Formats: sequence, C-alpha cells, structure tokens
Amino acid sequence: MINGLQHIGIGVRNRDNSYYFYNNGLGFAVPISMHTGNCNGVVPIIKENQQRNVVIALNPYGGGLVEIFQYITKTPVPPPPEVDFTYNGFLFYGLKVRNVNGALERIKNYGGEVITFQNKFSPMDKFGWKTAIFKDPDGIYGILIEYPESNVGYGGRKTRIGGVEYIAIGVSNIKTSIEFYRNILGYDRIIYQWEGRCPEWETLFGRDRKLKRALLARSGKPSGTFKHFLRGGMIELIEVEGNKGKHNFEGRTWGDIGLMEVCFDVTDIEKTLAEVTGKGAEIVVSPYKQDMGMNTFATFAYIKDPDGSLLEFADIESLPVPYFMIRLFVRPSIVGIAKKFGFLK
Repeated sequence: MINGLQHIGIGVRNRDNSYYFYNNGLGFAVPISMHTGNCNGVVPIIKENQQRNVVIALNPYGGGLVEIFQYITKTPVPPPPEVDFTYNGFLFYGLKVRNVNGALERIKNYGGEVITFQNKFSPMDKFGWKTAIFKDPDGIYGILIEYPESNVGYGGRKTRIGGVEYIAIGVSNIKTSIEFYRNILGYDRIIYQWEGRCPEWETLFGRDRKLKRALLARSGKPSGTFKHFLRGGMIELIEVEGNKGKHNFEGRTWGDIGLMEVCFDVTDIEKTLAEVTGKGAEIVVSPYKQDMGMNTFATFAYIKDPDGSLLEFADIESLPVPYFMIRLFVRPSIVGIAKKFGFLK
C-alpha cells in the first residue's frame, strides 16, 4: 500500500555542506539516517557500484523529508548547460511556509540564492496561494508555497519553513502522466488542470512559454510510518511548450547533481509492487534491504514514470528510536531547544 510522498532525493557535490543549508536554511533539522557506504542495491540504474555519503532528515513542521546524497568514489556530474525546463524529469520541489519573504531572507543567509520574491501562484491565486523561487547551493531549484490549508500558519509575520509539500515533474504528455499517477500511484484528486502562461515562473520556463499544468493529491489521509508528519504530498505535472522529449538526467546517473528521485512510503513492498505492476508499471530495481545508518533499516525498490523519472518505494523496518518518541519530541519548540544546547547540530 502506498502511504504518500516520503522524501525527495537530491544529488549534491558535498553532503555536509549541503546539509548545513537544508538543516539551518530550510529547517530539516532532525536526521533519521546518516551513512557512508556502498550503492550495491541500485546497480541496475547506476551500472557499477559506488560509495556515497547520505543523510535523510525530517522537518519538525511536517511534510516530506529530504535525502542529501553525495558520491565519494566518483565526481558527481552536474546537468549540462543546455538542459532546461523543456526537458522531462523532476523540475523543482516546493516547501510549505509562513511568510514567504521572511523565508527567502533566511534562505539567503544560509547560502541559497533568491530568484524571485513573493508572487501569486497563478492557478490558485483566488484561494490566496503565494509563492517564490530560490536555488540551493548546488543550483537546484525550489519554490516556497504559502497557502491557508498548510499547518505552518498563513498570513502572519513570523517565519516558518516546513517540509516538502510538492514536487514538479516535467512530462511530454500531460494526459498520459495524469493517468499514470492517478491510477498507479493513487494520486486521484485533481486540485486543478490549468493551461496558460505563468508570470511568476518566467525565469524558469522562458518568456511567453505556455504550460499545461495539473496538480494532483491523494484523497485519503496519510498512513504508514510517518503518518503524523506526511500529508501525502502534491505532485504537479507540467508539459512545457517546446518540450524536447528528453529527460534531464539523460547521459547521467541517479545520484548525480540534481533532483534524482521521489520516494513514496509504502507498507508491504512486495504487495505494493504486485499491485502497481498489475496496472502496468515496470520494476527497474527489485526490492533490496539497506542499512541507512543510525539503526534505520528499510527495503527499497524503483519503478519509472512514462518519461523515465525514477520513483522509489521505501518500506521502513526500523528507525533510530521508537516512532512514538519521534512523534513526541520532533516538535519545533523542542528541536529549537535541542539545537540551542548542542544536542542537534
């Protein structure tokens, strides 16, 4: 059973430097795994085994987690200069926030780059949604989303940055992709289907370029290991005018610099894979068990979407501490105190 979006995977040049930004700048302050080791489980998609440094961290305001991943036995490859958002693949991620411009100031203070300040979110403007664009230290795009239904507050001056609420995926045929994410992954709620130009995204997609957009969510409540933190996640499918029909990781491998995967939390991974393959999905990495460090163990597997973007399934077997302790202590006030006194870096 698919429980919802668990984390996004981000390939970086240096894990520790990037985690400094994601921890302090974006609030992913609670590591649930940190490990240096081999990538033998994903050899089918990286061709030969490599060693990596990795950390997966939680934001106390809830939302999806981040995985910060660095190769250490090869030089991580950045995307070529010609790759832009007319390519398919993961385009950017979105964080839920309160006080967009205050969040941007914090991002800038910790090494991020502000691309745009607060602006409307065109398809949801009438519902009060606001957004802005930034880059992390590796040039990976993120957006901020402030909207009334988030659980970090709305319209106030106090700055809060929550976890991953949203992922944007470039696709070559939006109708085909809607069917895939709805029927195979259970993103059955269409928040909107929208077509037109987005002034707030001109810096991303180019002036006067038309977009077809569909924002999907899950109608059921999140369940599974992180059910009190996850909201199921929103997936935006974007077909950009002038789509080149190529993937932005073409010629590179999983783990190179950029948004490399979206991971879904699942219960009973074998049954889940049987269900999705029965609906037409193809397994590209069979289930394998992985020690993620800090006593976190999980079984992982991968499928691909119609344009070749990698979708991971994770069935968590153990965490550093019992889950009730995570739920009890992973709160913004307690995390703040723990950082102040050096219990968390």
